[in-house]
Amino acid sequence: MHGYNTSLSYGSRTRLERAFLYVPPSDSEYSFGGKITTYPSGGYVADLTERADEASRLMQDLEANQWVDEYTRAVLVEFNILNPNSKLFNQVILIFEYTPDGSTLWTTEVDVVQLYRYAGSAGVVAVLSEILCGIFVLVITILEVIKVYRMRLEYFKKVWNVLQWAALILFYIAVAMYTARSVYTVWVAEDLMNNPGMFSFDSSSCTTNFRGKCIS
Repeated sequence: MHGYNTSLSYGSRTRLERAFLYVPPSDSEYSFGGKITTYPSGGYVADLTERADEASRLMQDLEANQWVDEYTRAVLVEFNILNPNSKLFNQVILIFEYTPDGSTLWTTEVDVVQLYRYAGSAGVVAVLSEILCGIFVLVITILEVIKVYRMRLEYFKKVWNVLQWAALILFYIAVAMYTARSVYTVWVAEDLMNNPGMFSFDSSSCTTNFRGKCIS
């Protein structure tokens, strides 16, 4: 693309001009794996915004200025969707890869992120269940500490007592991970509200998936 002032900063340019400026990869963002290779973050990024009319005009301008040409190896389309019924955010990534023979390979990646866990009547039930579970485990922990104080080393000679403590330790690790995820969720929700159309759920979905795999 030609005809714009090269002395302007990145933030002062139009969306069309920014689409033709290379953005280096960032350590805080995740790479995406296609069928041919893995693509890091950054590259030539076109922000379509949350307005359909502006996005349509920008796509027409990108086509007119040959944003995708014979040197393009892949185009990644990323967008977020909210399901109001389930209160779930869906991060959708479509990867279109161009091969040397002119064909196109496409890959779909969908990550589901639950930001509002305690919404509606189901959320009230979840809160009460977690409170009761926490009280129950806390009581069990106190009883086991009393047993250790009374029995000393004899306590750990029984296999079931060792397994009991292993289960308790895993429970508290899960609580710590859940608390960290909840704090991070608050930050994600605030950033999403303050920057509509500019936020990616990469980190949040990674945290959610990691916590779910560890608990399961």
